[in-house]
Amino acid sequence: MEWLGRFKLLFALTYAGFLGNIAVIYYLSRGLSYGEIGLATAVAGLGFFLFEVPTGVIGDKVSRKTSVLIGFIIMPFSTSLLLFLRSFWVLLLHELLGTLGASFVSGSIQAWLFDNLRAEGMEGQFREIWRSIQKLALIVSSATTVAGGFIAQFFGFEVAIALTAVLQVFLIPLAFSIPEMGFSKPELSYTLHLLSSWRELRKPEISWLIAYLLSVTLALGQFRKFFEPYLGDILAAYLGTTIMGTLGILGLVEVLVRTVPRYMGIALRGRAGRILHGLAPVGIPLATVLSVLYHNPLIIVLLGVAASLLASAFTFNFSVEFQKRVSSEKRATVVSLRNMVLAFATSAFYVVYGFATDSLGLSRARLLFALGFLVVGGLFKFLSAGPLRGYLGFEA
Repeated sequence: MEWLGRFKLLFALTYAGFLGNIAVIYYLSRGLSYGEIGLATAVAGLGFFLFEVPTGVIGDKVSRKTSVLIGFIIMPFSTSLLLFLRSFWVLLLHELLGTLGASFVSGSIQAWLFDNLRAEGMEGQFREIWRSIQKLALIVSSATTVAGGFIAQFFGFEVAIALTAVLQVFLIPLAFSIPEMGFSKPELSYTLHLLSSWRELRKPEISWLIAYLLSVTLALGQFRKFFEPYLGDILAAYLGTTIMGTLGILGLVEVLVRTVPRYMGIALRGRAGRILHGLAPVGIPLATVLSVLYHNPLIIVLLGVAASLLASAFTFNFSVEFQKRVSSEKRATVVSLRNMVLAFATSAFYVVYGFATDSLGLSRARLLFALGFLVVGGLFKFLSAGPLRGYLGFEA
């Protein structure tokens, strides 16, 4: 079981990075607009739409480990491009390469762990092991995010970018050192395998679960999109400084808003986890509405903590339930198809939201879209308690 310790480290470092979401401020400082940033994010999402299935099939037809290694080789090239960011096209290339690398990793790394545990007779321990791995990832992510904020403030964004690229290079030999066990290639051809996986994705018990996840994912994405410049401007006004003088604080805030509540959401079990899980569809957009109505940095940070805590409890339980509902030989491809659907929907949203922000202003756009997500979340709450309880309900 020595491989498990190395796998935990590998997964944790996959989420490490010294740039974090203050990257949006870096993009703005290089002359890009909200619309351009939103468009680049959306095109990258469409790239995810195109890349996810072929990369997922590689995970199922070649090997999980090979797919993950390819992704890790691509990632540092994507990150290094930010050192040369001068135009929208460089940002777009960075986003597309990053998406390609992430696509190779996303559908296969969790399936790799699941297969290895099953080969060791430990499939029943997946939930607890996955919980511990995600906790470690959050700790590492927190440390590098906070450090990155202060590095960017005192030494420049370029240093934070370079350190992130070096860290990503280290993932390659680490992944090589981990064995792959219990993997078997499906006998179906590429086309038949893909069609079979797509039919599995369309099963009501899976498709409705994905729709439910999408409502929560988009609501949280809307809260977080452009959150750093939104809070940074308010914080700068309170402190009597510029947004560049708040980068270190924003790094700390990112950990408070994203990482700490995510850790808590994963750790919570039983009744507390079920309560947070149930509140997520309406609680997250409500937090966004309140963040617009109350222009106080402390209140906004606390609302961010609440939104992330709700989303963490929801997505962790979703991840476990989804793995249970999908057959092993199609797991990586079905996960990739799921991610493809999510990426397409997210891309469409980011295009609209980015240009709406340019047109309406950040505060008005946040309020308008949050109210829409509040209605959608309420609808899913009704469906999960009544007509679609068998499809949308799962163990929390």
